Amino acid sequence: MAGNQRVCVIGAGPGGMSFLYQNNKLKAAGKGCVDVVCYEKQSNWGGLWNFTWRTGVDEYGEFCHGGQYRDLWSNGPKECLEYPDYTFEDHFGKVIPSFPPRTVLFDYLQGT
Repeated sequence: MAGNQRVCVIGAGPGGMSFLYQNNKLKAAGKGCVDVVCYEKQSNWGGLWNFTWRTGVDEYGEFCHGGQYRDLWSNGPKECLEYPDYTFEDHFGKVIPSFPPRTVLFDYLQGT
């Protein structure tokens, strides 16, 4: 992609973050990347792994709810969720179980 293309990413959950991560890697390597604007409804990235107790209507009149419950554990292996060049082991400095709790997944996303 040419560097003058502009892209809008809606949502900074794992999918949006993956695109932003890879695009920044291309930019750092001096390769073709796009100009990106990312819009996220929540106050922090992480998508459904970003737990909040807030429900109902937010300060803008938009419906909101926490997508996951506080003590949720992943039902998919972390090996399918990690970036190929930034693993959970890279992030935590040790091997962790394949099915981590929500807090571990959210911590990993915050560190990328």
